[in-house]
Amino acid sequence: MLARLEKAAGAAVVGVNGPKDYKYMKAIRFVLRIVSGWPGKALGEKTLVFEGRGHAYYNTIVCFAYWVGEIAYLKKFKHRYEFLELGQLYIVILMNTLSGSRACTLCLSQKYRRVARIFIQEIHLFYFKNKSDFAMKIHVTVHLLSFLSMIYLTFMLVVACVMFNMIPMYANYSSGKFLDLHNTTYEQAVYCLYPWNYETSLSGYIVAMLLGWYGSVLGGSSVAMFDLFLCLIIYNLWGHFKILINNLENFPRPAAEVVEAPGEERSGMRIGSEMYSQSELDEVAGLLKDAIQYHNLIVDFTNKMSDAFGMALFTYYTFHQIAGCLLLLECSTMTAEALTRYLPLTVVMFGELILLSMIFETIGTMSEKLKDAVYDLPWEYMDTKNRKTVLIFLIRVQKPIHVKAGGVMDVGVTTMASILKTSFSYFAFLRTFDY
Repeated sequence: MLARLEKAAGAAVVGVNGPKDYKYMKAIRFVLRIVSGWPGKALGEKTLVFEGRGHAYYNTIVCFAYWVGEIAYLKKFKHRYEFLELGQLYIVILMNTLSGSRACTLCLSQKYRRVARIFIQEIHLFYFKNKSDFAMKIHVTVHLLSFLSMIYLTFMLVVACVMFNMIPMYANYSSGKFLDLHNTTYEQAVYCLYPWNYETSLSGYIVAMLLGWYGSVLGGSSVAMFDLFLCLIIYNLWGHFKILINNLENFPRPAAEVVEAPGEERSGMRIGSEMYSQSELDEVAGLLKDAIQYHNLIVDFTNKMSDAFGMALFTYYTFHQIAGCLLLLECSTMTAEALTRYLPLTVVMFGELILLSMIFETIGTMSEKLKDAVYDLPWEYMDTKNRKTVLIFLIRVQKPIHVKAGGVMDVGVTTMASILKTSFSYFAFLRTFDY
């Protein structure tokens, strides 16, 4: 089974020149190029004609143009809609704000491109898989997780875009609006063509419908693919923690180690007085140095990633707090039309929030396990110099490693639980009202 999944993921662990040759990385590169998020120039790749900073500015301007059109339409025509019907207009504006924030905070950011380059060229487990059998095992696991995440998020993106745009088209068709082409008010997924009176014009409807599809795919891709890229980075950081902890847990002991008496604590008091030999102490010093350098590599990259993605994650969590309440508000009527239109989008959005938060939480969990692994090192067999090194290492790992959103809050299940609790409390409150 593992071999079949490995084959499906694309030449899993051998026969490739780098992580960019994996199928999931090729898929990410293809989509991120469209939304100006692939660091091709930083990687030294041959860039396409449309790639570059100008394309990033173009996507940012497009997002801003959609946002202005939606705000103008809402301001002029909000009197036409009931309170619940206005929810879709607000949700579209919020989603456009989120995709626009990704363009501003990531696509136009040199910090992001620098972090992306470091990940692809230095941090990816592809470059560490041959260090040990365990490292190869972790690399295969992360490789398969990355491939499955790519399938899942791509599927969710396609479903969300299709459902979001097809439902208004089907509503127009089922109500017979395409049969009577005169003075017909068409329903749209995205209302953004202010001040053109496209709602009662078939040609205007077609243009607006195509722009709605384009905006949905562009905005959805900028959100989903950046989320996927973040997931891949976290998977690899999790793998690095696993490798480091395994190295510490399998730290070599003295060749002539005497087994401790049952019930005795590791306090340096044991039967016999065997210690590391001088040659073993030299080896221990090298292993401790490698472990500390490995830990520094993980911490340094995590800090850089937190700095590069901080504002994007802060906007992402803020969006989920507001949009989650609005989506549950739309679903609160429990009508077939409302559930058909909004339930799939609600499930997709909350699913992405839960998935991303749980993945980020693994970083904090692994940093906690690292403390125990360092403390369990056989320091009682070492000389004073190496014991001091272990002590310094133990002090360094006491600080938990977390990715922070905007430098304010930790990204993980605690923040996610707070958002879900607030959203569902709001939903329960709204259910007490009659619309």
